[in-house]
Amino acid sequence: MAMRSFLRDSVQETRLYGRVLTLLDAITTAATLSLQELPASLARALRRELTFDQLQLWLIDEDKTPRLVNPHASGSSQACLEMVKWVVAQSSPLNVEDLSQSQYLTTTPYHALSVLLIPLQSGTRLIGVLELSSTRRHAFSSDDEYLLLTVARALATVVENARLHQETTRRLGEMTALYNLAQRMTSSLELQDVLKTIVVSLKETLGCRGCSIALLDPTCQVLEIAMAAGLDPKWERRFKLRLGEGIAGRVALEGTPIYVPDTLAWKGFIFFDPSVRSLLTVPLVLKQNIIGTLSIDSDRPDAFTKEDERLLTIAATQAAAAIENARLYSGLEQQVRNLAEAYAELKKANNLRDEFVQNVSHELRIPLTFVRSYVELLLEGYPGPLTAEQRKYLEIIADKTGAMARLVNEIVELQQAGLPLIKRTAVSLSEVMRRAVEGCAAAAARAGLTIVEQLPSEKLLVLGDEHRLTQVFDNLLGNAIKFSPNGGKIVVRLEKQRSVVRASVSDEGIGIPKEEQERIFDRFYRVDRPDGRRFSGAGLGLAIVKSIVEAHGGEVWVESEPGKGSTFYVSMPEYRPPRPGEITG
Repeated sequence: MAMRSFLRDSVQETRLYGRVLTLLDAITTAATLSLQELPASLARALRRELTFDQLQLWLIDEDKTPRLVNPHASGSSQACLEMVKWVVAQSSPLNVEDLSQSQYLTTTPYHALSVLLIPLQSGTRLIGVLELSSTRRHAFSSDDEYLLLTVARALATVVENARLHQETTRRLGEMTALYNLAQRMTSSLELQDVLKTIVVSLKETLGCRGCSIALLDPTCQVLEIAMAAGLDPKWERRFKLRLGEGIAGRVALEGTPIYVPDTLAWKGFIFFDPSVRSLLTVPLVLKQNIIGTLSIDSDRPDAFTKEDERLLTIAATQAAAAIENARLYSGLEQQVRNLAEAYAELKKANNLRDEFVQNVSHELRIPLTFVRSYVELLLEGYPGPLTAEQRKYLEIIADKTGAMARLVNEIVELQQAGLPLIKRTAVSLSEVMRRAVEGCAAAAARAGLTIVEQLPSEKLLVLGDEHRLTQVFDNLLGNAIKFSPNGGKIVVRLEKQRSVVRASVSDEGIGIPKEEQERIFDRFYRVDRPDGRRFSGAGLGLAIVKSIVEAHGGEVWVESEPGKGSTFYVSMPEYRPPRPGEITG
């Protein structure tokens, strides 16, 4: 009897071992990287050695929450959830032979009378639970349980590979979707284009019914839909929420995403569109400030996953940056328009001012000429001799009339200096400077000053107006004479430096403080003497110089130090006559 029992046990173990090998081979053959197809593939493999009606695969999240791979396949019910939770908590198999008598069965209807649950572990980590169910009582024996426990690690490996493949594929899809979204969002800087791109792209990517962006008005603290895709316009117009009101209002207030899996079961849900059954809303955050919300919705419950929430949250970060860039661009465009309008008005005002100054100057010239002529006649003894006191008064009138005439002439010269050059010829700058020195020689001698010329013998040519260029050096030399002390020296230089001609006029006068050197070329600006007194003149000479030099494509500047004199520099492009046969543009 003992021998017979031993042989029977050996045969049973051999058969069980054979079943294990058969199942391992079937599981290996049934392995697929598609997680959604895996339950059906495993069911075909396990039916070689097991009898059951339905197979379901549960995956365990990091928080140990069970989740069916195909929750809607074959009419699967959540009635088995409590039993699965027990298996997860105990990490042990569960074989319920008669569910009608079981404490695990809840009031939720269940399709089976017996169920076998096997934990699937990858290393030390529980990754899933295999559920086999049957409409028969006592459908699964202890051998069946042993068989599944023996191949459980092989099953876990297949499941883990499929899950990792799905995760990798999903992450790659997310990265691609986010990259494409970023590319589309940066294709335009117009705010409305950016908003439309965001909602349309996300609607396509996530396959949702609708997607919308609500922006927060910081003044009245109200959210309003700025752009939407898939929503009826009448619901868009009705959408206005204060901070803390409704789902979007709460998200904007708290700064955290909110997912409503079933709007009908959500207490206090504010319906704008009654067809919405699930809603996911995330905040639009920029530099720790909430500027609005981004929402997706569906007309079926439980439409979105944690992966959708993560993708939408990342997309919201991109969207907030794109919206801010578009707003900044819009603001810059408006500023450019404002500046253009202001410039046009300023230009118009300048033209009116120039026209007014020119008219007034011409109108003043005529009476000043008459006054000066009659004063000169009186001083010459016409129509009769003058007393000493009368002569004194007439000389004062002549002096002031002369000063006023010079001011009018300077204003006219300044107006002309700013006009475009019409007459442009090759001008020898050395000859212009030499004539300017000759013209002020008498004034320099009266002031006890010596002018030293350092002018080259060669003709250094520039292209321009000879009369206007003469004005430049007349003014510079006149200033040097005015500000130089008696017995001082004025040095006039001209040299060529590469492709430019550089002239300079140096004096030994009072010098100019650093903070005033940039302003001396402004109209009507005059430098104060160290004793607080002002020099004569209207402060237009250097402004005339600057306008003429810049009209010739050159530049003018000063180098000076108080008490050590000043040097004014003029740099202009050198003109080279074309060689015979050379074509010039």
